[in-house]
Amino acid sequence: MERRISNSRIRWERDGLGKRNRYIDGIDGLRAIAVLMVLAYHLKLPFAKGGLLGVTVFFVISGFLITRILVSELDNTYTVDIKKFWIRRIRRLLPAVLTMTVVLIFATAIFNRVLFTKACTDLLSVIFCYNNWWQIFNQVSYFENAGAPSPLTHCWSLAIEAQFYLIYPLLLIFLARFKENRKVSAFVTAILAVVSMGLMWVLFDPAKDPSRVYYGTDTRAFSLLFGAFLALVKKNRRISKRGRVLSNIVGCISLVGLIYMMIAIDGYGSFLYKGGQGIASLLTVLVIFSVTDESGLLNRILGVYPLKWVGDRSYGIYLWHYPIILLLSNGEKLAWWVNLIEILLTVLLAGVSYYFIETPVRNGVIGKNIAIIRSHPASRRERRKQIRTLKRCMHFGTVCFVTGVGVLFCVAFVPRESALNNIEELEKQAEEVSKIADEKSAEIEMSRNEGENAETQRENLSDEELLESLNLLLIGDSIALGAADEFYEVFPNSICDAAVSRYTTESYAIYASYVNEKGWNGDGVIFALGSNGLLYDSLETLREMVGADRPFFVITARAPHVNWEESNNQEIYEFAESAENTYLVDWYKISEGHSEYFIEDGTHLSPEGAKAYINSIKEVVLVVNRNND
Repeated sequence: MERRISNSRIRWERDGLGKRNRYIDGIDGLRAIAVLMVLAYHLKLPFAKGGLLGVTVFFVISGFLITRILVSELDNTYTVDIKKFWIRRIRRLLPAVLTMTVVLIFATAIFNRVLFTKACTDLLSVIFCYNNWWQIFNQVSYFENAGAPSPLTHCWSLAIEAQFYLIYPLLLIFLARFKENRKVSAFVTAILAVVSMGLMWVLFDPAKDPSRVYYGTDTRAFSLLFGAFLALVKKNRRISKRGRVLSNIVGCISLVGLIYMMIAIDGYGSFLYKGGQGIASLLTVLVIFSVTDESGLLNRILGVYPLKWVGDRSYGIYLWHYPIILLLSNGEKLAWWVNLIEILLTVLLAGVSYYFIETPVRNGVIGKNIAIIRSHPASRRERRKQIRTLKRCMHFGTVCFVTGVGVLFCVAFVPRESALNNIEELEKQAEEVSKIADEKSAEIEMSRNEGENAETQRENLSDEELLESLNLLLIGDSIALGAADEFYEVFPNSICDAAVSRYTTESYAIYASYVNEKGWNGDGVIFALGSNGLLYDSLETLREMVGADRPFFVITARAPHVNWEESNNQEIYEFAESAENTYLVDWYKISEGHSEYFIEDGTHLSPEGAKAYINSIKEVVLVVNRNND
């Protein structure tokens, strides 16, 4: 029996029908919900805290539909033409991506050189579908990633899908050699899904950058595999009336649960890495199972025209929305009318892509035109048609060539620009601050002895003398790092331990090292983290480590380009209000409307901002110590 991969004739356990798959309108509605939630998430709308789960929904849908196509081909022809399959996938994904990236390169080269620089860096990884691994392994300087992220960051999910399309059909071809191959394929697919979900659980560490887990093909493949499993076990048979009622009930409950997760669950929380993504995938599987019943209630609900219209254009909406948001608002939360413009532009460009790029290419316009040009006309009319087609193709080819040259020219010659212009200065400052912290630590014993004699006299000191007498420990990230000099001017006998790209959960080990290894026993701790990730349990844990008798100062975050800014600050507000001997330094409120406090990225401090940042700490520290006296 012939077993060539390019056109494999495979013995396959059929489900009894071997018919062509029918189109399922309800899946378009599910796509629409998913892409709208992703869009709302990136617009920072309050009802889409977990909107990134829309990507998980896309994965499950893709895994189901692609496997359904492969199984249908096996059922009907006992053959998998892998070459044609891959060509169809390329036609589906690549033209729209190329169009988006070309427009993006030109637009950012003119209007935003920082985004242009980031887009150029990611360009090849997007075109050749390894963007997810590029983001994991490419050691780009933290400072180069300051401010808004790359406008091509969202293409990581397309890379994972492309890698699935490349590998999974080959696995099915291999498994088709076994007896009861459909059952074997379903079993292996389920095992791989469980392993993938387990990898996400095991590899996630809240104290580290979660990019490896979030972007990894191995740790995200389970969503695609869950969809594939459904396609393998789903039989193309009519279900009973009771089964239909049960299917609709389960599907509706699952859809409600899925939407609730996208609304209420934080998109960066530990729960999503510890099983939440798997739950969302399983709920999506149940929704898809329900909508495969064409006459079912859920299929009719999700198949309504508005949802279907959005679902048809969901790929284009996903491609265009993120670059548009970054270009117009730099990823910051702005007025509603700015969001409306971003939505309208996204829908407009997605519509253009759908009608003039995606649909024609998917329907084989390129092959049809080539066939007309290579044909041998039998009449004058056919000859004129051939000439018209040739001219159109030449014009189109000329436009593509000129556009390609223009893109190459932009990439090669347009000057690059970083989000931060003082990279070397900040890197040098980080080294100096680390040395100063070590020197301060060496003087702790002497400072402590002197401090014991000074404590009884603090009520008679001036503000400057009081601040000088204090021995505080500030644990911060690059925001505090930028204000280290100002910190030591105000608190000369305190310690500023700040570093680039520091996560909140790193504070435990830092504090423990000062207490246990360096003998620090000072007058309070300043928590200046929260810009680089979620707080997790860091506030409660560090507060307990510090001890109830020692003041604990917590600073709110100003990080307009990240989605956890609002949730972190809300948690800080609530914690400062409820925890004893804990005091709020509301940098977010103080810096509101003061663009002069920040450099170009809107997060790191200007010289004026550094003074304001330390002054906000100074005022709270003075109030607390005067009241205690």
